[in-house]
Amino acid sequence: MRTRGRKLSPLLLGLFVSLSIVAVLGVTPAYAKGGSGGPTYTCSVAVSYTTNTFYVKTTVTASGGYLTGPSESDNVKAYINGVLYNTQSSTYTVGSNVASTTVTIPVASNGSGAYTFQSAILNSKGSQLAACTGTYTL
Repeated sequence: MRTRGRKLSPLLLGLFVSLSIVAVLGVTPAYAKGGSGGPTYTCSVAVSYTTNTFYVKTTVTASGGYLTGPSESDNVKAYINGVLYNTQSSTYTVGSNVASTTVTIPVASNGSGAYTFQSAILNSKGSQLAACTGTYTL
C-alpha cells in the first residue's frame, strides 16, 4: 500500500486498524456491566481482651447492595510486635447488608506487646471483599 508515494508497512497498517477499532468500540470497565457499579464493601475490627484471650469481632457492611452470601469467611491473622503468631478463620451465613463474626485468639506465649489483628473477608468463592485491621497493646 502506498501513501503519498511512500510504502506503508503491513505491521504499521495493522496497528492503525487495531487502534481505530478499539477507539470506535470504546472500553468499558468490568463493573459497568448491567449499568450498576455494585455494592462497596467495608469492614471494621473491634478487639477485646480477657485473661489470656483476645476476642476479635469483625463487622462487614455492603453499601449500595447486599453481602454476597450465602456464606462468607473471616480470616484473621494475629501479630505480636510485627511477627505473625496465630491465624484463625470463621465462616458465617449472611442475609442482609451487614454481618459480624467473632474469632477467639490466645495471647502469644511471650505475653505483653503490641498486637495487630488483620481481618480479610472472603466471599464463598474465595475472593476478598474487604480487609481491615485492629490493634491492642498489653
